[in-house]
Amino acid sequence: MALGVDRPPCAPPVRVLLVADVRSPHTWGWVAAVRSAGVVILGVDGEPWPEHRPPSAREGRRGGASQRLRAFVGATPRRLKFTGKVRRVAWLLLVPIKGRQIRRVVERAKPDLVHGMRIPYEAFAALVACPSVVPLAVSIWGIDFTNDASKNRLAGRATRKILARTDLLFADCQRDIDLARTWGLRPATPTAVLPGGGGIDLARMAQANTDLGKQASSLLGSDYRLVVNARGRRPYVRNDVLLDALSFLATDLDPRVRVVFLDSAHDQALLRSIERSRLRERIIVTGKRSPGEVLSLFRRAEVSVSITEQDGTPNSLLEAMAAGAIPVCGDLPSIREWIEPGKNGFLAAFDNSQEVAEALRLALGLSDAERSAIRIENGRIIAKRAERGSTGERAAEKYRTLLMGYAPSLQIDDEPTSISS
Repeated sequence: MALGVDRPPCAPPVRVLLVADVRSPHTWGWVAAVRSAGVVILGVDGEPWPEHRPPSAREGRRGGASQRLRAFVGATPRRLKFTGKVRRVAWLLLVPIKGRQIRRVVERAKPDLVHGMRIPYEAFAALVACPSVVPLAVSIWGIDFTNDASKNRLAGRATRKILARTDLLFADCQRDIDLARTWGLRPATPTAVLPGGGGIDLARMAQANTDLGKQASSLLGSDYRLVVNARGRRPYVRNDVLLDALSFLATDLDPRVRVVFLDSAHDQALLRSIERSRLRERIIVTGKRSPGEVLSLFRRAEVSVSITEQDGTPNSLLEAMAAGAIPVCGDLPSIREWIEPGKNGFLAAFDNSQEVAEALRLALGLSDAERSAIRIENGRIIAKRAERGSTGERAAEKYRTLLMGYAPSLQIDDEPTSISS
């Protein structure tokens, strides 16, 4: 059984079964946050809760196939789009089987509530697993509505089915709470805007190891001014716009500036574009880095850049703000919930390379005093809105409030086994 902090007898710990991706660091960030607030995690993805995090052997067994898939997908944008469609359809057709397996776990463990950590995949499995007498909490991520639900009929149908049953909704931005109302969320359903990955562990960040390892140190050096793009290859990340923006800066960019593209070593289209770039000698492309290495890069960086055409609240944005890198992002409603242009970062139209170039120019041209003021402001924002301990307390309080007043809806279908039913 999970260990939690002692709580008064009048407030017994909430017992939660999570349906979540056990390989995702965001899952374990959420687990750490709510456990610190006394929540008992009975299991993750139908597996009993271990006293320690799952062994790395799990990832090792998947590594070869995962790397081969990444290499295939990264070959061309067409492959990325095709494999994404196939994976979404396959997941949605197969996930009810997973849900029925987890339902047997629910019947044995008898949790106070079930929490599906993403629409439509984990949350749809949670929907199948959750009897009507047990409350269902659901988390929304950045593109669940703007990409998955709106561009795939099966995903859209699953999303409406999930939201009609949801008893507590978490989102990492207010925009998604508003969108959820248009996708079938019941008007009286309680909601909370909290970082989806459990927030930022500021204590851990304060002790973070800044050694990037021998290879990264040799690449980056100590005198370079770093601009870090941590988003990797995703269909909604506009690395093409970023590269065009860098070309506008080629003639007057400080020669010490280096632009780092993380988790992009398999992106063949990006690599070809970089080879044609006037700044190719100043661009560094790396493979996947550990969370600790990413944090270390953000601590070393002057600027964090993320140009996306759709987004929620990226965990990388929160990490960059906490670490002191100046954010440059695509101008999206969800990002404006965190960034006020010119005050604590810079925004640009995601499809306008000249605007992105100007935002980078401003960020790199800040005086020491201006940069310090932005870092202080962003540190204050993270401590107030995204610190892991307070995130866990607010999530736990939402769990407890839901349980105190829960009454199953008569409209709930107790055996939702397919999207079409």
